[in-house]
Amino acid sequence: MAQVRHQMRRIARGSRPTPRTHPAIALLAERRHQRRALRRYRAWLSASQRTA
Repeated sequence: MAQVRHQMRRIARGSRPTPRTHPAIALLAERRHQRRALRRYRAWLSASQRTA
């Protein structure tokens, strides 16, 4: 699943998909992306709760 998401992100950026991406590298990139997204969501959530 991480490999598929990696390729979809590449396509969304306008890059060509690389079918020979190593699964472990795709998984590490996916985890890093999810961690960053969760950090942004938590910051947004705490900011929205302070204003409400």
